[in-house]
Amino acid sequence: MLDRDTIDKVWLDQLDLALRLAPFTIVTGLTVSIIVCYYFWQPSTMPYVVGLQAVNFVLAWLGFRACASWRRGRLVANALTIRTIRRRTIWVASYAGIALASIPVMLFSGADADGRLLIAATCAGLIATGICVGFVPAAGMFYSGSIILGSFVALAMTGEPFYINIAILLAIYSGFIFATMIQISKLVSLRAIVQVDLDKQREVSGLLLNDFEQNSSDWLWETDAQGLIRSPSPRFAEVVQTDRDCLASSRFETLVTPAFDPPSEELAYLLSAIGDRRPFKRINIPVEIGSTTRWWALTGKPVYDREKRFQGFRGIGSDVTLQHEYMATLDHLANHDVLTQLPNRRRFEQLVAEAQRAFLECPQGAGYGVLCLDLDRFKQVNDTFGHAVGDDLLRKIGERLQAFSGPDLVIARFAGDEFAILHATPDVAANAALAEKIVDRLQEPFVFNDLYLDVGVSIGISIASEDATSDEILRKADAALYRMKEVGGGGYRIYVPAMDQHKEERASLMGELRGGLDRGEFTLNYQPVVSAASGELCGFEALMRWNHPVHGQVPPSKFIALAEETGAILALGEWGLRTACRFATTWQDPTLTIAVNVSTIQIRHSDLVAVVSRALSDFGLEPSRLELEITETAFLATTNEAMAVLENLRRLGVRLALDDFGAGYSSLSYLRKLPVDKIKIDRSFIIDLPEVESDVSIVKTIVDLGRTLGMTTIAEGVETLAQRDCLRQIGCPQLQGYLFGAPASQEATLQMIARKARRFEPRVVGGDHRGDGTRSAGLARSVVD
Repeated sequence: MLDRDTIDKVWLDQLDLALRLAPFTIVTGLTVSIIVCYYFWQPSTMPYVVGLQAVNFVLAWLGFRACASWRRGRLVANALTIRTIRRRTIWVASYAGIALASIPVMLFSGADADGRLLIAATCAGLIATGICVGFVPAAGMFYSGSIILGSFVALAMTGEPFYINIAILLAIYSGFIFATMIQISKLVSLRAIVQVDLDKQREVSGLLLNDFEQNSSDWLWETDAQGLIRSPSPRFAEVVQTDRDCLASSRFETLVTPAFDPPSEELAYLLSAIGDRRPFKRINIPVEIGSTTRWWALTGKPVYDREKRFQGFRGIGSDVTLQHEYMATLDHLANHDVLTQLPNRRRFEQLVAEAQRAFLECPQGAGYGVLCLDLDRFKQVNDTFGHAVGDDLLRKIGERLQAFSGPDLVIARFAGDEFAILHATPDVAANAALAEKIVDRLQEPFVFNDLYLDVGVSIGISIASEDATSDEILRKADAALYRMKEVGGGGYRIYVPAMDQHKEERASLMGELRGGLDRGEFTLNYQPVVSAASGELCGFEALMRWNHPVHGQVPPSKFIALAEETGAILALGEWGLRTACRFATTWQDPTLTIAVNVSTIQIRHSDLVAVVSRALSDFGLEPSRLELEITETAFLATTNEAMAVLENLRRLGVRLALDDFGAGYSSLSYLRKLPVDKIKIDRSFIIDLPEVESDVSIVKTIVDLGRTLGMTTIAEGVETLAQRDCLRQIGCPQLQGYLFGAPASQEATLQMIARKARRFEPRVVGGDHRGDGTRSAGLARSVVD
């Protein structure tokens, strides 16, 4: 059931169509009636003819006047006027139909054959013209129905059987006319109903769009065919920060195009799509709004009218500034190291790949070099002072490295203590000079409060070549880096093919390290420690050796570092401790001490106190005979956990020695607080005694310091009589080195104890023994004994 508004809309459309065509019906009817009247202008019919014409002219005048009024006032017509005009239209149509229906009634029966033919043709045409006003069904049916009824009456008035056939034909035509009027009326009604629904949908859509703009960050935009913004919404004007009138006179392309900067790739695509009248979707572009830059996501499509003429563009805009900033942050995090803000491995590998592609496209002028950096002794700093100090150190290192950055140089941090540099030059000398500058710069100490941290750096260099991929260039630089680390670090190496073999050997050793302990490939050698004054034997230091079945004697400087990297140092350290304790219980003199080195990793990542206690208990060794040598960096650990471990070890009765004193991060304020029984002076201060007066002064200061703090001092690396005499004169209590004996096996050590009867005479040492790779049973150190 249609509501009143819908019915009014249907009537409105019916009247509009009917009154638009009504003038043609009026003219046709008036013209036809004039012809008929002219033909039948006879004295007998003159009164009727004159009256008919008078009526027709009056009705024609009323009809024309109504049509003219309708055309002037249709758009402002209200529901009452529509009903009134419809009713008047039906009445006028009915009067016109009755007037025209009188023609066959009054003239047909008395007319001759020609007159009857004229009247029949006239009535047939007039009935058909009723379709024009048939858009208003009642008007059309009253108009045509009156003429049809008059025709039937005229045919019946003749009384001739022939006209029965004509009546039948007339009935058929009449049915067609009425059916056509009904279908036209239905079509017009359906169109009106659809239009009403569309209007309602537009109203709802308008409300929704208005609500959409008021409650979201999106807005609607529209341009005309010339690119001028048309009917900007309040939300659009708010986003642009201007009024709607000003915005309406602006060109859309000018609004989104930066004033000075060249257009971005996305903006170029947008402008191209607008110029080519192509649709586009979610194009993100920067837009200058006032003094700030906002990011918009624009979607639009061209609009055409029914004749396919271009009318402009229409679309939706969104402010995606927050999303853009969020994605930019994610992209930065994905491509940069959080700690140093340098490019990360992922981004660096992309840059190297791009550089390699450029090099292959232009081999003569686009070469480059890759430098892989690995910090020396950083692991000890991290394990000793904790990750907070380690992170601060990495930031400082990143800052120093950034001082070398430039348009031809990119610095990245891979992970941990690994960095990398992409240098846009294939010149070997230039890359070597850069590496040397970096080594010198990073050798300068880093100061944190009262700590002086000295880490250093090792660098591997690889130069781009046409027969290598970007990954292979990185691998070659990495191989050169490992070669530098193997020879002690603190410098750089340029890749040569032979380095691949060294790296493979290192990887092989790493894989075989833990298995070597199970296979019995590790042994301990023992080096004597003697009294400087009397030469009497005081004890031994246990030093670890690895006799590899393929590689032979592997230097401790190689396998201890590998053990720390793989975690095998925990198993090796415990084995060395237990082996040394068991062996010490077999000595003839129960007063001799045994020194075992302990790794910082053992202190931080194992239950060292329980391991030591269990070894002492299992073999019955007096705790006072065991000395645990710990490097200076480990002793300087400030964490509560590390200090608790050291204190608990002393409670067991074990003596603690500060190893390699002076080679690390010396701090007298720390030394005074540490639970230390003995100080071992690093061999670097002993080697030039007594010729270098500064070394003599340093050693004397350390000995005096130990005496003041109640600590025993021992000098390691004594190899000459001159060194021994100098140390005696200084007053150093204990000595250790090749002058008194090289590290020996268990059998040789037992013989040494029995033969020397605790008194050692110095022997002349030939050659340089500092590079033998001597290492302790536990702790890994970068300086060989």
